[in-house]
Amino acid sequence: MKKIVFLFALWVLLLSNPLFAHPGHDHSAAGSGLVHLLWLVPVIVAAVVVVFKEITAPKN
Repeated sequence: MKKIVFLFALWVLLLSNPLFAHPGHDHSAAGSGLVHLLWLVPVIVAAVVVVFKEITAPKN
């Protein structure tokens, strides 16, 4: 079950959906790379926390 949830979450994160864009969403602006990186930081931190918990969880 965890594998299915993980694959679905990964699919949703990687899927490029035109509904996420809005007028004025300019990828060629000077600060757009930084803005997208700052948006991704919480996602990366959450993924690291989940992986760390899975690695350090006691195996029964």
